[in-house]
Amino acid sequence: MQRLLLIFSCIILVILFALQGFQPQYQLPTVEQMEEDPGFPEGSGPEEALTEIYFDVDILGVEEVTSQVLVDRFGLDDSHWSSVYGRYTNGRFGIADVFLIRPRPGHEDEVRECLETIKLARMNLFRNFDVFGAYSLAENGSIYQRGDYYILLMIDNEDRVREILRNYLPR
Repeated sequence: MQRLLLIFSCIILVILFALQGFQPQYQLPTVEQMEEDPGFPEGSGPEEALTEIYFDVDILGVEEVTSQVLVDRFGLDDSHWSSVYGRYTNGRFGIADVFLIRPRPGHEDEVRECLETIKLARMNLFRNFDVFGAYSLAENGSIYQRGDYYILLMIDNEDRVREILRNYLPR
């Protein structure tokens, strides 16, 4: 009986090893494919960066920045950019704003002006209603370029936010 059990288990093992060879084989990407791949799908870099930036932000009223928000709330022309990412606060509990805008080719100056307009609008909002130093953050907000994006930062711990953006946005 033990011998029959041993033979039966050996047959099962042989069948399992034989079937293992029929699993699909996956091709490794070639060097050309790897060079074309930027490392993340379109938009995931900025979105992941924003997730990490706002992980520790305790301010209530944080909202998503969309093209429609920039048009409706700030009166900007959406013909200047191809994509928009970011988050901003409604202003009741302070300010923690990060705007990332990818300009259309030839519209870089207009996008920089759009970010200046946003900065001035936020300063005007907090001029008479300065909550938790929001006016100072808006006034000292920085506008700069990283890769394809123009960025406006009006948030505490700007150095940490810049480091996160360096990690997620290609140069």
